[in-house]
Amino acid sequence: MRSALAERYGIDDFGLFCAYHLGITEDGGYRFQNIHQVARRFGANAGVIRQLLADFRMDPEVIVHSDFDMADAQVDVMMAPPGVSRMELAREIFARFRAAAPRSRDWRGELERDARENEKIFGRR
Repeated sequence: MRSALAERYGIDDFGLFCAYHLGITEDGGYRFQNIHQVARRFGANAGVIRQLLADFRMDPEVIVHSDFDMADAQVDVMMAPPGVSRMELAREIFARFRAAAPRSRDWRGELERDARENEKIFGRR
């Protein structure tokens, strides 16, 4: 994806996805990074990063409304065994993310299912 803002800051969609969503550090390690840390890494500010996430269709709204399992992807990167390149792992994850279909969320249904599960575990309140 092309973006004038991204070109100005030298940020590509894959690199931003790796840093912001997957927590891959510049040296290929793993560490949760908030938007301000990611912005510093790319020599930008949080507003630029938010805009690029939207421009690249990687903002939280898009992720929540897709069938891509971000939590699973984050765990895969976090738990990568020694000798496995997180960046190479991220290429396959990024391809899955880009191929993920949009979906509608049934918030009421999700809350009802969660409430039933909580009752099983914690009992009725």
